[in-house]
Amino acid sequence: MGEIFGLVIVRPLGLILLGIFKLVGNYGLAVILFALLVKLLCMPLTIKSKKSMLKMSALNAELQQLQKKYANNRVKLNEEMTKLYEKHGVSPTSGCLPQFIPLIIMMGLYYAVQQPLKFMLGFGDETLTKLANLVGVDPNTLNYTGQIQIADKLGQMYAENGNVWPDAVTAITNGNGELLNIDFTFFGLNLAETPSISHPSLIWIIPILSGLTAFLSSYIMQKMQQTKNGNNAAANQMRMLYIITPLMSLYFGFILPGSIGIYWIFNNVFTCVQEIVLTKLLRGKQERKEAEETARIEADKEAKRAAHKAAQIEQAEKARAAAAASEAGKAKAAKKKKGAK
Repeated sequence: MGEIFGLVIVRPLGLILLGIFKLVGNYGLAVILFALLVKLLCMPLTIKSKKSMLKMSALNAELQQLQKKYANNRVKLNEEMTKLYEKHGVSPTSGCLPQFIPLIIMMGLYYAVQQPLKFMLGFGDETLTKLANLVGVDPNTLNYTGQIQIADKLGQMYAENGNVWPDAVTAITNGNGELLNIDFTFFGLNLAETPSISHPSLIWIIPILSGLTAFLSSYIMQKMQQTKNGNNAAANQMRMLYIITPLMSLYFGFILPGSIGIYWIFNNVFTCVQEIVLTKLLRGKQERKEAEETARIEADKEAKRAAHKAAQIEQAEKARAAAAASEAGKAKAAKKKKGAK
């Protein structure tokens, strides 16, 4: 991971996580609230992306007709698709940036949870290496899961020393960062522990829930992206993720510490709620707008039909009046002619 990314993105997120932890005093709850806070901060971008997606979904039927009509003419197809996008004020790439920025933040959030001593407490690499050697953790794992293990072992040393930091620890950390005891216990589970697939235990609940919530999240996102005719390109692309994402979440849940699994579980839960609420609100708003536009168009058509009918009636009346005048003229002329004889 680049130093700039760590400094600009991950470190500020780590400080936010630290602030939440100090406020609630529980690391598991802090991770959950942290995931929720990031979701809320990304909400404006998520809404923009969702609006773009719904607009594209609404054009799906027309796009399919164009694809069938110009199946053998890619140039003409692209021209007609561009005209369709311009007509409805839709840009196919407008949702890319809103989706990319939350992804960066989520990556930063992951590293902040994975490496708490560096990004939460602010310890440098040299200090982390010394702490790793002190507690017997492989320094080569510092950028992976080693920091969670170090924090857990330091917490054990803190408790065994009567809730006082041993001199060996303070000698290393003095002035190099914020020394804080992180208790990884959460509802009886040690979130610093990595579930082992070969040793069944209660902590298995974390990777299992991670896989199940990932499945639920993928399922809901697929359902929410379907249009009324059930033929949505985005939904078709989701079907592969619908299978792969839960399996990946289950796998990583068994090779990473429980704290990261807790983050994934609740991030999936928040994603489900967000997807349902935003889709219903935005789609309802879009459908009302489309209904109003349809009503306006029908009203315009009805007004034109009424005007055309009125013009026809007026024209017919003028024709009848002209015919009547003509007949009267002929009768008058005939009468005059007869009188002359």
